[in-house]
Amino acid sequence: MQYKYEDIFTRNIGLFTEAEQEKIRKSSIAIAGVGGIGALAAERLIRTGIGKLKMTDPGDMEASNLNRQFGSSTINIGHNKAEVAYEQIRDINPQAEISFTKTGIRNADDASRIVEEADFLIDVMDFGLFRQSILLQRAARRKGIHYLFSTAIGFGAIAVVFDPKGITLEEYDGLSRDLDVDDPAQLKVSLDRILPVIPAYANDMTVINAIMAGKRTVPTSSIGAGLAAILTASETINVILGKEMPKAPQYTFFDIVDRQMVIGSI
Repeated sequence: MQYKYEDIFTRNIGLFTEAEQEKIRKSSIAIAGVGGIGALAAERLIRTGIGKLKMTDPGDMEASNLNRQFGSSTINIGHNKAEVAYEQIRDINPQAEISFTKTGIRNADDASRIVEEADFLIDVMDFGLFRQSILLQRAARRKGIHYLFSTAIGFGAIAVVFDPKGITLEEYDGLSRDLDVDDPAQLKVSLDRILPVIPAYANDMTVINAIMAGKRTVPTSSIGAGLAAILTASETINVILGKEMPKAPQYTFFDIVDRQMVIGSI
């Protein structure tokens, strides 16, 4: 059976005007990183009515993803994350153009390819991939489109939207604007740029310092990842519709446990 776009998204009208829904339908979104945040953000965006979506992630499902990853199950351990997300969302709106690659962002060419035909770029790759993130934001600036990065922080989430005419990711991170991304010594980002707000319950600096040193993985849950995905999807729609919103150097932070919302600036 064929379902009309208008029938699938009729419940959106009233929250969006018909003209706004049409803008959403005509939009093209690119997502780098299809893990705990990216996969659910993709699903939320498709259910909002996005017309075109590209995803990339080189990683495969692992047992440790089961606590938060949309689409993960014991059946698809070992399967590529972007492919699993594609299988989960492709039949929600059959009219949407959804594609994926397993390459991830290895170099500037990969970054340029992911933004081709995109109106908005979402970066929700793993913590610490500063080189890849800078390559992505540089590609977005060249293309003249907004770039967003988001991450889960405990039971909370932070998102930062970069206007293509605003500050660069390098500047936001306190780095040189013309740094060499292939020189690790130039990619050292301070804690206050990564975690401008630290939840009250995450006050063990031994753990935080171990994470910063790359000696342990970032603790995360379905709650924080889910909140980050929703925040990511919401900010994406806000940009598409031209809404007033915080942009870098400002950030938006929510935490469920601390009952805290912060619109701050680095």
